[in-house]
Amino acid sequence: MASRVIRYVEGSSVVHALDPRAKLTLVFSLILSATLAYSVPLVLPLLLASLAFYLAAKLPWSKVKGTWKIVATIILFLSLLNYLFVAVLFHPPEAPSAVSSEIFVRVFTPILKLLTVALAAITLVYTTPPNLYAPALGQMGLSYKAAYVIQLGLRYFPEYIEEMRRTLEAQMARGYRPRGGGNFIARILNLAPLVVPVTVSASLSIYDVADAMELRGFGESGCHTWLRKLKMSARDKAVVAVSLALLAAYVALYVARPL
Repeated sequence: MASRVIRYVEGSSVVHALDPRAKLTLVFSLILSATLAYSVPLVLPLLLASLAFYLAAKLPWSKVKGTWKIVATIILFLSLLNYLFVAVLFHPPEAPSAVSSEIFVRVFTPILKLLTVALAAITLVYTTPPNLYAPALGQMGLSYKAAYVIQLGLRYFPEYIEEMRRTLEAQMARGYRPRGGGNFIARILNLAPLVVPVTVSASLSIYDVADAMELRGFGESGCHTWLRKLKMSARDKAVVAVSLALLAAYVALYVARPL
């Protein structure tokens, strides 16, 4: 399951060839710009930019299908909650229909923002080798400890999902069957045979990783060098410049927005 949810996919596209720092800058700019965008006309260009970024990566549908199913479920769930919340707060009492133009805009804009973020984030994760996150973030000025925390999180999250799957199969072979019916609390308590062994296994794995890093001197010196020296090409620099210009434009539009 982990290989179908979050996993780097090798490729020869122009996005795969980009420097990780350029991709991180572009994705952060798209996410921050989407956060600042306050209307549909401002979100649409970001959505198109994210879509172009995604399509340029030429990711096989078979590799990203599982991720898109989860993302679509989350977007639909959040959109439904948002609609119910907005419809209750902003529905004019005299209006015969709950779907007014204002409600439609307030519900539709977050959906576009979520799609923008999802397209950019999926493209970044599937086109960037996990071992390049720490060097990229470190050489962008982030503390190397924080950079390694992010890299380890991205690296081990799929493995913990796989560990959960293996534990579920092992417990089902011993007679475990998920139960609880419609009782939400009972269903959560019924997950104890899965959560306990996975948590213990994860804790032991964390100690192993921490010991291995300490043996290699991690955190002992304030001066840290990177084994992988990343070098930006002219195309990477152009991507960074366009990303920063995009973010500056949306910051300016947000500051000058009508109140």
